[in-house]
Amino acid sequence: MTMQEQMLAHMDQQIREMLTHQQSDGSVIRKDSDTDTRYCGFCLAGMLTCYAHPSSCFASGEARETLERGLHSVMRYLAKQARESGMFDLASCNFDSAPDTAFTVNALLDCAHVLKTSTMPGTGEALEALLPIILRACDGICEGGFHTPNHRWAIAACLMDAAAFTSDVSQAKRFRGAASRYLAEGLDISEDGEFAERSSGTYNAVNDDQMLRLFLTTGDRQYLEAARRNLIMMLSYLEPDGSIFTFHSTRQDHGQRVWPGGYFWLYALCGYLSEDPALAAFAMPAWETAMAHGETPRGLIQFMRFPELEAYIGKVPADRSRIAHYAHLFSHSGIARMREGNFSVSILAGKPDFLYVTSGDIGLCMSLYANVCDKRNFVSEGIEEVSKGHFRLRCRMESWYYLPYDPGECDTQDWWEMDSANTRKKQVRDSLEITVDLIRTADGKGLEITVETAGLSKVPLRLELGIAGQEIRSESFVIPCIPGAGMTVCAGNLEVHGAGEDVLTIGPCFASHNVLSAMGGAFRHSADRFVVNLTDHTPCTHTITLGSAPIFPDRL
Repeated sequence: MTMQEQMLAHMDQQIREMLTHQQSDGSVIRKDSDTDTRYCGFCLAGMLTCYAHPSSCFASGEARETLERGLHSVMRYLAKQARESGMFDLASCNFDSAPDTAFTVNALLDCAHVLKTSTMPGTGEALEALLPIILRACDGICEGGFHTPNHRWAIAACLMDAAAFTSDVSQAKRFRGAASRYLAEGLDISEDGEFAERSSGTYNAVNDDQMLRLFLTTGDRQYLEAARRNLIMMLSYLEPDGSIFTFHSTRQDHGQRVWPGGYFWLYALCGYLSEDPALAAFAMPAWETAMAHGETPRGLIQFMRFPELEAYIGKVPADRSRIAHYAHLFSHSGIARMREGNFSVSILAGKPDFLYVTSGDIGLCMSLYANVCDKRNFVSEGIEEVSKGHFRLRCRMESWYYLPYDPGECDTQDWWEMDSANTRKKQVRDSLEITVDLIRTADGKGLEITVETAGLSKVPLRLELGIAGQEIRSESFVIPCIPGAGMTVCAGNLEVHGAGEDVLTIGPCFASHNVLSAMGGAFRHSADRFVVNLTDHTPCTHTITLGSAPIFPDRL
């Protein structure tokens, strides 16, 4: 089966399920027994996609009649249940919502483009019934607002596209005028190709979607270039297991395992529109990874709108070395990413969990606990690239105390009304300086880490390694890697094993105390990790190496 045939088979199955959950009023109940107009709008888009596809199981006969009744019933429901503004609700939190309506209308506009050129029976009538819903919703969107950065581009893209579907000149002008107010703010994308929300698992793809829509409706290549830059950057966010690194995200995808199926059609379409078959070719690895994990990527409507896409994807093979061999610093995004085959490294600025390493299916997260006054963890302000594959992090933790106000300096005796943080004098007694150097080994399949402290003495220091694996071995023991458990290792080396042949080695270990308490506000590793503690008192310097080659004979 071709990719389009597989997407169609998946969509046909989804529509069959939707029709079984459709209520007498036309609404579609979700699996959680809830519904909202936004969700029903997406259901309608899926129904229209199958209705317009000549190879759908709903292309003829009784099945087509059933689908036709269902989609027109949903349209009547949307027309009746939309807010007075014409907009939709996201029932979980957003009501009379311009951004949520825009996302839904964008999906319906995709269908409108396909219906406009379709020769399938009934599609003309479906388009005629659909457009009033779209245009009424866009009237409301013009008067609405937004919550998050990506909402602006969804609204702008929706209004710019809808303007081409109205015969009312003043309405089209109003749509474009409202969109231009958002576009005048300029794009929130850095030189690294990273959008402001830094959401590799979700909102980067959402933004790329809107950028491509804006290019198609305006012809302005800055939007195409924005999507292109982000998609190129995302090639450096793929982990050895094919998932996307998400621990840098500022949104709800943070720390989630996300497969790259959501980027499939984006690589295809962006490569096609920018006449870059090498970029479009990366749709194939995204497709293969998603399918291998039971996820059929979206994109059917785009493949219907641009029939050349599938052939274009295969025009040249994907240069997979670009996703398996690299060392990049994205300084504006505060992240450095390195990968050599099954071994990957992510270094984060501004985060207590400043290092993530994977070796095959084994994962490691590193943090450094040092409690100095109001500070709990080592947190670097930036990442310095000393040389290719050598990065440095620095942190200064002050040992300070407030001093009493001078007479007449404060006009209240109420502690909570005193603006101590901004008006009191501070006494800095000393400071702890911590430097962490992270150097990729010569073969790229290991990382040397040096932690050096100077200044304030006698501070209990703890290097915490959160490990996701199956068992840990040393020269003298083998123990299961039990989530939520942990140990302090005084000396020697460790070897972590996962489900496959890959290993992650750690060492030499060190410890001079077993102070494991953590004050409030300290970073805590997730409950699905086993924590290895390496400890000392300041000042101290230690170097350990994380590797991916076995060091112990397989004796057990």
